[in-house]
Amino acid sequence: MFKAYLKKLLQNENGAILPIFGVLVVILVVVAGAAIDVSRAVNAREKLSYAIDAAALSVATDLSTSVLTNEQITDRITASFQANLTGAEFLDTAIDNLNFVVDSNEGTVTVASSASLSNYFLNIGGLGVAAFGPETFAFGTSAQVSYSRFDVELSLVVDVTGSMSDEIDDLKDAAEAVVDILIPETTTNSKVKISIVPYSVGVNLGVYANTATAGLSDRCATERDGAEKYTDASYSDQPVGDGSGTYRSRECSDSEILPLTDNRTALLNSISALDTDGYTAGQTGIAWGWYTLSPNWADLWPVGSEPELYTNDEVLKFSLIMTDGAFNTYYDLETLTKNQCQNHSYYDDTCYNGTNDYWIEYPSSGLSGESSQRAIQLCTQMKATDIELFTVYFGTNGSSNGAQVMQACADTGNYYQASSSSDLIQAFSNIAKKIQQIYLSQ
Repeated sequence: MFKAYLKKLLQNENGAILPIFGVLVVILVVVAGAAIDVSRAVNAREKLSYAIDAAALSVATDLSTSVLTNEQITDRITASFQANLTGAEFLDTAIDNLNFVVDSNEGTVTVASSASLSNYFLNIGGLGVAAFGPETFAFGTSAQVSYSRFDVELSLVVDVTGSMSDEIDDLKDAAEAVVDILIPETTTNSKVKISIVPYSVGVNLGVYANTATAGLSDRCATERDGAEKYTDASYSDQPVGDGSGTYRSRECSDSEILPLTDNRTALLNSISALDTDGYTAGQTGIAWGWYTLSPNWADLWPVGSEPELYTNDEVLKFSLIMTDGAFNTYYDLETLTKNQCQNHSYYDDTCYNGTNDYWIEYPSSGLSGESSQRAIQLCTQMKATDIELFTVYFGTNGSSNGAQVMQACADTGNYYQASSSSDLIQAFSNIAKKIQQIYLSQ
């Protein structure tokens, strides 16, 4: 219709200039308007592309740290769209057309959407649309982002011996920082689980003691004996008679072990309850830090706290081990008569029936001392199972016994020395961030 009208107008020579001018004005307006409409569509697509990129990155970060349902993913992408497309006339359409695909095998999330804008200028007088273009411009885009497929298991092995009495609040702050970084307050269904393993002369196993020691203790554990003493062989692999069980320590701290959990409240409560007492049998703490990560000990722990198999390629295992001094105490299982027990400095009523297999506490000093060497052997065995070790020595003497043990235990680049309270908190925070970087980047 418009073309026929234009042809007739051009053939009419009466007053030809004015009609031609009028037609040209309309054409110029339509062309200019088309440029504006196209520009609006391009800008809108850029806004949508930015919003999709932001939503995909946000969801990928969440998927790296939490297990999310499709409904939760939709809600989070929608919230991101609403935040980044506030005031956009196509917001509702973009949300209606939203779709995503999570590929758990490849560890990717793809987010896509589309929308359209009405062409205000091309539609002048109803002529522009028919002559030059559509009523709307449609546009769409997508983004694909990788996320971490890995779960994390971390044992936090902390020194609560008597020498930590003045610094226990600093240790609590440092441990809380680890929880805050790896399991933020907003996290639900975290992919990170942490165990808390406080140690002194022994480890307070609480409700797990009786089972772990086959009835030898209802509170504290010291060391294993026999062929498996430096491994994570199950607590039930050997009969108690050959020393595979553990025995109580008089100076076990009131601070109880907490097996793997993603429960922030439980973790923070456990940290808040840390208390100090006793000497430093650090090898025992290291061993129990390992047992909370070992699938060979899964039967000991409650549902939800069982460590994953070493063969599970989608689980990364770490241990953070800390001490403020020398490893100075160890235990050996010996057979003593009643008189020998009574004459020993470490005597209690377990010898009253005569000859017994009895755990004797001995002092130890130096890097070559029994306590330090047992700790290093345990660390070596842990690393052989692909558990990555981070260590912190809290003290000013970097060549001390405690510092050397921590250096020997750490994987390359994972040893930290903290000379002050602020250094301790910073060291724990840096380790948590490094663990976070490791699992987010793989």
